[in-house]
Amino acid sequence: MKLSKTLSLLGAIFILSTIAACVSGSRNAVHSGAGSDSASASTQSVRSTVESTTATKKNQPAPTADTKTASKRPRTKTDTISVEGEKTTVTLKLYDELSKVFTTYFPKDDFVVETRRSGAGTESIFYYNVDGTKNKDVYVSVSFPTWANNPEQLERLLTAKGGLVQRNQWQMEIRTKDVPYSWAKEKIVYKQPGSAQNVVAEVYIGKASGKVFYIITHYRAEYGDGFAPRADLILKNLQVSR
Repeated sequence: MKLSKTLSLLGAIFILSTIAACVSGSRNAVHSGAGSDSASASTQSVRSTVESTTATKKNQPAPTADTKTASKRPRTKTDTISVEGEKTTVTLKLYDELSKVFTTYFPKDDFVVETRRSGAGTESIFYYNVDGTKNKDVYVSVSFPTWANNPEQLERLLTAKGGLVQRNQWQMEIRTKDVPYSWAKEKIVYKQPGSAQNVVAEVYIGKASGKVFYIITHYRAEYGDGFAPRADLILKNLQVSR
């Protein structure tokens, strides 16, 4: 009887031990699986982050280059003009203060340049500098307005009531599309009636590189022989920036 009880007790202990071992193994398996899932999730997170970063970089626009670049044109050069039948060599200086808009050359000893900027556009005025004295009545002005979209609109605004032509009381003399400059669409020659100085104003309507602009050569007739060929150097060397 005692032997039977002892065997029963041993059997119960064995069963309990087996159950405990099974439970322990199950817990270890659960913990092992959780660790595996955690590692997998961590790996997936890193991969997702890398892929996301790569995608973001791919979707970003390429860096934009600085548009403010120096002109590649030489700072100075020489040219020849004819004044009253005589050839004269002239030293030209590069004008690039508004290099994002345009560049040109001008006779450095014959002009003084002033640059103006405003919400209405830009204007560069090359005043004729005779014997070291700036003459405000004799000049070449280069204007890029913001208020015109095409040459036709620009001309209408210049000649409209209250426009540049009326304000200066200019009277049209000649109008032609036969102009020696590739950027010029038209040339209109004006004179100022009643002026004792016989003022001449030549207005060029231009368009190049998507920009609309106008140039005025303004002078008294007495300066024509010396001023006109020098003004021509400014106009023929003009390059409009893209």
